Amino acid sequence: MHLRGIALVAVFGALSSPAHAQYEQQLGPLAGVVKQQMQEGWTAGVQDGWFTLHNASKADSEQTLYMNVGPAPDSGRVTDVNVVVKSPNPKASIGIALSNRANKSLCLLELTADKNTLLFCLQGQNRRDIASLPNVAKLDGSDRIRVVELPGAARFIVNGKQIGDVSNEPATGSELGIMAYDVGTFGVADFKITMTGQSEAAPAAGTLPTRGGSGAAQKPQAQAPTAAQGAGNGGAALPGAGPYPRFGGDTMRIVSVYIGIMRSIFMHEFGHALIGELELPSTGAEEDAVDIYSALQIVEPTMYPSDNKEVNIMAQDAAKYAALQWYYSGKLAERRGADTSSAWQDEHTGDLKRFRNMLCVMYGGNPGVFESIAKHVGLEDRTRARCADEFNKQNRAWRKILAPHTRVGTWTPEGLQPANAPGAPVNVVFQPSKRKIGNLFANNLSDAITNNIKLLGQTYVLPRPVNVVFKDCGQLNAWYAPREGSITMCYELIENIAVMISDIEMGTVGGEVAEQGGAAPAAPRQQPAPGQGMPPSAIDELKDFGVPATTMLFTSPYKGPTPNKIYRAKVITTGDLIGMIQNDKNLLIVDTSGLRDTVPIAYPLADAGSDGSVTDHLQTELDAWLLKQNGGKRDAPVVFLGASMNDRSAYNAALRAGTLGWTVYWYRGGVEAWAANGLPTTSTMPKK
Repeated sequence: MHLRGIALVAVFGALSSPAHAQYEQQLGPLAGVVKQQMQEGWTAGVQDGWFTLHNASKADSEQTLYMNVGPAPDSGRVTDVNVVVKSPNPKASIGIALSNRANKSLCLLELTADKNTLLFCLQGQNRRDIASLPNVAKLDGSDRIRVVELPGAARFIVNGKQIGDVSNEPATGSELGIMAYDVGTFGVADFKITMTGQSEAAPAAGTLPTRGGSGAAQKPQAQAPTAAQGAGNGGAALPGAGPYPRFGGDTMRIVSVYIGIMRSIFMHEFGHALIGELELPSTGAEEDAVDIYSALQIVEPTMYPSDNKEVNIMAQDAAKYAALQWYYSGKLAERRGADTSSAWQDEHTGDLKRFRNMLCVMYGGNPGVFESIAKHVGLEDRTRARCADEFNKQNRAWRKILAPHTRVGTWTPEGLQPANAPGAPVNVVFQPSKRKIGNLFANNLSDAITNNIKLLGQTYVLPRPVNVVFKDCGQLNAWYAPREGSITMCYELIENIAVMISDIEMGTVGGEVAEQGGAAPAAPRQQPAPGQGMPPSAIDELKDFGVPATTMLFTSPYKGPTPNKIYRAKVITTGDLIGMIQNDKNLLIVDTSGLRDTVPIAYPLADAGSDGSVTDHLQTELDAWLLKQNGGKRDAPVVFLGASMNDRSAYNAALRAGTLGWTVYWYRGGVEAWAANGLPTTSTMPKK
């Protein structure tokens, strides 16, 4: 498998194994194997924050939980876990093991109930003892085992103390997991695997130390749970504001969507970086050229699959979402009647054309994987017939152009640079975020993505470091800066695309399920009665401020209490608006607040709330604008909203449109009420 393919396996396999949700918090990627691997006489459960294995009576019995991790990457892999054991048998033990069952080999580090730490390897019936140390472990709930792996070698560490190393053992590079032995209760917590560049007194009889209590290990803030844990637990572990689309709680799908979005954006910008840093010729539109480079990089892992079926499915789905985002974006623009009069001046090709170009290359490289999408979007037979040729031409062209700057290797035989050619690295930094999705990447996905991206610095000979930073930008964007040689990846852009996909595929509103219960609606709901459909809010959106309804427009600066009624329109609350968004695809929402953030799918148009009169020139302009946005459908409903119940501009706009004969709704609570109900907002700044 190509190096980039291996790195993707690390992203998907090590971080995203489908998990048994009941144990995912404690076991991370190991949770998915519990149900299949439990032995007779053993039971599994959760006690005081620990995942527990309990063996009541079967002496000398062994329970293992293994997952297939494959060889460690060149950059290294770290596995660590908190463990504890309580047993009347001093030789009962729990530990972490590397195993290769095909050649009957095992290396095990175990902590025994009598406080010994043992490290040994088995090959068939032959045992090699490596270390035996008393009193390194505490058995008070704070013991942490860490295994640091490089290809063919592993170092075992307990509570920060190096226990021993193994190298050239057949047990390495296959399976990894937890092993418990003999009668007793065995606890496991905070199991995680990341990619990189523990007894003074026995616990009380029959119990395990409480997680987080006295003597229990506290997870350092710098350490993060695995992506499967963070992605599959409903977002509870993710700090920050904003939406976190969960895609029905399907961990495989969650990771596929987010990795697909990220790779599509990043590979596009890295294509720009290659052209800029290596001074590559680009005779056509550079934006189109780097779209093709991105498509080639994204389809590549699907063409060289791993031995793990689930990992391959996620890699394929990620590739599909990398392309589908442009299809969805283009279709939404069509539905909204986006103004295309000046689109020809944009350096980017239109979204649907970008989708076609990327999909054709990906389809040409792996038609079996992308056939379903091609059929779904109606890719014509004549186009499909050209896609194999397009893939071959583009693949050859990019490889030939990059060959003088590529290190020769098993998967880059066309490289004209020696394998050990000196060159600058690709550096990656994930900054903390104020948004949930930003912290999903910063806390949960950063290690694996970092190593994936760093492989590009090992493939290409770069004249200076390319520095990649993932951060909050305050805008929907990503860019390569030629002067600094840097790539900026904005969390907001990833979030915006994830929300769009969720709203389209899952029926969410702004990326979140509207009703309580956390499950996506199976079918569109009936529009709720006024005031229904949302939990009670801290804001009374129909509060009477004593301001009478009027047919006169409020004058600038449009600040002050508003009426709770309006002529020629209907007042709606947050619950009403959610129902309308879900049930009416022709709904047009207009925000007159002038704020940076607004309700998802709303159009910012501050001028619509201007004062004057309902017979002035603005009336004609507003009417024409509404017709254009609604595709000439005058019977389509229009919702106006402002900043809050003290923003009179939205009242003005609703009164203007109602006078023109439109079916008008005034969302009196505005952005403030929307946010107070815990619903996400989106930036009004255009995507670049």
